[in-house]
Amino acid sequence: MQRLATYVFFIVCCGLALSQLKTDQKCLREKVITFPQLTTTSWAKLHPNESMDMSAVTVCLRFYSDQVTGHPSLFSLATPSLPQDFSLSWSADLKQYQMVIHNTPVQFKGLTFNLNQWNSVCATWDATSGLAQMFVNEVASIRKEAGPKTAFKGAPAITLGQYQTQYDGGFQPFNVFTGFISDVHMHKQVLSTRQIKTYMEGKKYKHGDYINWHNLKFTIAGSAQVEEKQQVTFHTKEDQI
Repeated sequence: MQRLATYVFFIVCCGLALSQLKTDQKCLREKVITFPQLTTTSWAKLHPNESMDMSAVTVCLRFYSDQVTGHPSLFSLATPSLPQDFSLSWSADLKQYQMVIHNTPVQFKGLTFNLNQWNSVCATWDATSGLAQMFVNEVASIRKEAGPKTAFKGAPAITLGQYQTQYDGGFQPFNVFTGFISDVHMHKQVLSTRQIKTYMEGKKYKHGDYINWHNLKFTIAGSAQVEEKQQVTFHTKEDQI
């Protein structure tokens, strides 16, 4: 009887925790999502308005961190058939960024990672050529072949600050991100280098047509929270558009 009561109490607590999660939709211009703890229970999930059917992609974001160990995840997109359909992460100790396309990882070396400064990142991939490229702080990588040449399809689960090893979950401590993430945009095309440059400079850049930071539907959990950018860092204010 006592074992049953303990089980019921656990289920009720889990239900209450889930019921307290709040999904919101708002403009996050000049705001950040803060991840203050190295824990798998803090995360942000982004909710696009439609399923995926895209043969090309560009993801841009900015991050600010002091992590020098592990393999922190910046952006993780999973589908029911592919838990790492598209993801971005970096390894400070190996001094490299990693992009995963359809569960196939590819590494990019020689790109900057600035501790306790804003780092602007854009990643592109095209199914026609199968080529991936990364841009970090206005420096471009070489183009590398990555993943099978198939389009992104299905209903995605998208997380910031955690790496999905299964659809909509399976977070691992080694991949937890701590710091600030901001200005996340996902496009259903490969942006031109000129468009990426304007994003890096914080000018009147093109907003994402799949994920748009200025009209974002999202859910946050644990200690993650939305804050004003000027309250947490010095930064260059982005242009009005």
